[in-house]
Amino acid sequence: MELSEATMWAVIAALVAIPLCYYFWRRWDRPSPAAKAEQERRLKERDTREAFQREEAKARENERQQALVQLQERKKISAIAPSSEAVSFALSNLDATGTSNKGVVASRSEEEVALLEQIPETVAVPDIEPDESVAEILQDEGPVSLKVGITLPEEVKSKGEPVWLDADIEWPEWE
Repeated sequence: MELSEATMWAVIAALVAIPLCYYFWRRWDRPSPAAKAEQERRLKERDTREAFQREEAKARENERQQALVQLQERKKISAIAPSSEAVSFALSNLDATGTSNKGVVASRSEEEVALLEQIPETVAVPDIEPDESVAEILQDEGPVSLKVGITLPEEVKSKGEPVWLDADIEWPEWE
């Protein structure tokens, strides 16, 4: 199995050309110094932005903690126990109103209660029988068109000719 002379030269040329092409391709494929500088600048900007975001988050958390402390202090101030005099006064008022309500209920006689119970029976309720249900009315009628007449004032009617706006507008010339 002999290789022809042309095939042998082609294999030798390929063995020499492939490493050379790879070498030049790797040199060409690398970023330029300007691209490297731009990439470094963007990385620094990102790091700076992230540092500011971390500091802002810390500040917000600190403000939240301070607000919680202030809220707890307000709750403590507003939750101060009332004095014993105020509690005894409130309880005495509750006892007084409870006994007075019982007295009002007990003061009604049996005749008054019987009259009050008869009131619903004495009221006449008209016997209303529906002719059609609402659903049937809506299905039968459908939309109703209305004619609306508009009368214009005499000042508006006296102007006879319409005004065309095309004459007043300067239209741009399109290319």
